[in-house]
Amino acid sequence: MKSFIFSGVLGFAALAAVNLTAQYTGVALAVTRLSVAVSGLLGVPGVTLMVILNTILL
Repeated sequence: MKSFIFSGVLGFAALAAVNLTAQYTGVALAVTRLSVAVSGLLGVPGVTLMVILNTILL
């Protein structure tokens, strides 16, 4: 249980880091219910997946 919560916190931090560095990298993720859920449930791999999909599809 502790590692699941820690993974979720790291996912939220990764989502925040992507959005804070967006002006320098050009990569930004919209903060929606879906992106918050993915980052909370999957953690850093979920945020990485969203960045890759955002880059490929857009």
